[in-house]
Amino acid sequence: MKFIDTHIHLQDYKARYTTDILSSALSAGVTKFICCGTSPQDWDKVAELSRQGDGRIIPAFGLHPWYIEQGGLDWEQQLEHQLRLFPDALVGECGLDGLKSPPIDKQLDVFRRHIHLAKQYSRPLIIHLVKAQTWLEQMWQELPAKFVLHSFSGSPEFAAEVSRRGGYVSFGLSLFRHKRAAKLVQSVPQEQILLETDGPWQPLPSEDTSRPEQLPQLAQYIAALRGEDTADFAAAVYHNSEEFINVRK
Repeated sequence: MKFIDTHIHLQDYKARYTTDILSSALSAGVTKFICCGTSPQDWDKVAELSRQGDGRIIPAFGLHPWYIEQGGLDWEQQLEHQLRLFPDALVGECGLDGLKSPPIDKQLDVFRRHIHLAKQYSRPLIIHLVKAQTWLEQMWQELPAKFVLHSFSGSPEFAAEVSRRGGYVSFGLSLFRHKRAAKLVQSVPQEQILLETDGPWQPLPSEDTSRPEQLPQLAQYIAALRGEDTADFAAAVYHNSEEFINVRK
């Protein structure tokens, strides 16, 4: 089986640990990684990891809603510069957060600027959404052709709505703690499911970090909940992942 970790923060692992993370992941069948930046402070690290990744590490650049105040006045110009430097780069992680972020008006403005750049450069958009469903529901028509709600932990009903709107739903290891996990994964068509770790964050309950080598375990869990063969499910999701990251040149 082959996997793509569609959302990971390789820059947040300990420096001497990253090589081991990648080696273990490759041994587990993880062939590619979308390495997501969260502010201008880590974009250079993401860029360097991508350059060193032998084509396996695909960069994504975005201003996370938690770090909007740290973005600086020229964050948008810096983001556009990175997109020009990396023709395969995605836009994100960006989005909306109702728990611990700046006022919603400011979040919406920053998010819309990401949407504009994703459309302008025909790039997939990686969305962080926490306690902000109502806000996103007012923006369906604004979103680019390709978008994903990463590390989805909302309701099955909202997941189904995301799918109807043409978006991907990405599941991470936090799914193991979701009270309605079975109904949730069954609410999304197979062709719109992605897998991720959000590493090193959101680990399994018994661990302190999440690692891409754990994706086979996640795939097995979801396939069982859906009543599908694990190998067939993994192959389908790998295809979805390739389709998602395929940037139209």
